[in-house]
Amino acid sequence: MKRVFSSIKIMMTVLLMAVLVLFMVPQKTEALNYQDEILYYGITAHVLESGSVKFTYEIEWKVLDSAQGGVDFVMIGIPNRDAEKFKALTDNIKKVRYSNDGGQFAYVKFKKEYKANEIIKFKFSFVQHNLFDEKGSRNEFSFGVSRDWNNYYVYDFTAGWFDSIPVDKYEIKWEATKVLKCSGTLEGDYYVVSGSLSPGRKAGIKVGYSPNAFQYKRKSVFHLADLRNIFKMILLFGVVVFVLILRVVLVGDRYRSGGYHGFHGGGGCACACACACACACAGGGRAGCSKKDFYGTKVDSMRVRKILKKGLKDDA
Repeated sequence: MKRVFSSIKIMMTVLLMAVLVLFMVPQKTEALNYQDEILYYGITAHVLESGSVKFTYEIEWKVLDSAQGGVDFVMIGIPNRDAEKFKALTDNIKKVRYSNDGGQFAYVKFKKEYKANEIIKFKFSFVQHNLFDEKGSRNEFSFGVSRDWNNYYVYDFTAGWFDSIPVDKYEIKWEATKVLKCSGTLEGDYYVVSGSLSPGRKAGIKVGYSPNAFQYKRKSVFHLADLRNIFKMILLFGVVVFVLILRVVLVGDRYRSGGYHGFHGGGGCACACACACACACAGGGRAGCSKKDFYGTKVDSMRVRKILKKGLKDDA
């Protein structure tokens, strides 16, 4: 009996080891039906005297599947909307700008469309404001005595992530000048955090400075996209008001001419509600998100005609 139990134990141990080995063996990205693969995702941060951060992104993006269309632009998540001075640093970028289409992004448009098995190597930079967080008062800080995060001005940065794209290697490099505490490892002139990421996983770095290290100025940035959205909402509001006024005028004319025979329910102008869809790209992704109108603000002649037709029909 002991031999039987011993044999079973050995077989179960061997089986367990086989399962562990199977899961530990790297799987081919193509076999998992990903559309894209990020070979390298590099971010370098330099804190400016104002306390704002100049980020430089360097990415190697491999297109795996272009059956539904190639890649001619990508959207990379950024910390917040107060970003400016976007600059293309490689010749294959046609333009790079801020986008708030479903989130806060750097919208990178390429000069060509990339197909399956092509690798896009691109680089861009921008200045990000309002990333620091004041922890504790200036009078409480004492270098070499308190090592608590509460006594630092802290930059808690999380890089844009990708819900459906694996990252073979990421590397966040934060300039070490004036840094008093960091979650990364010091390598030369930079604190570094690196590794790989499966889809949906996030990576970041936390950095602490003296309250006197920088000026820590806060700045709000107004984007052209904000102006466009305001204009769209004003235009939509104007259309709705016009339809309501037209309805009142028509009803008034019928009442004065004796053609109005009492109130009937169920009428009124039908105004399209805002779309509740969320951007599938989350922290970042390939083409697709910016082609959708997530806020229901697009107004065209067909939609205007439908609204007018609806209002007139209700009054008939």
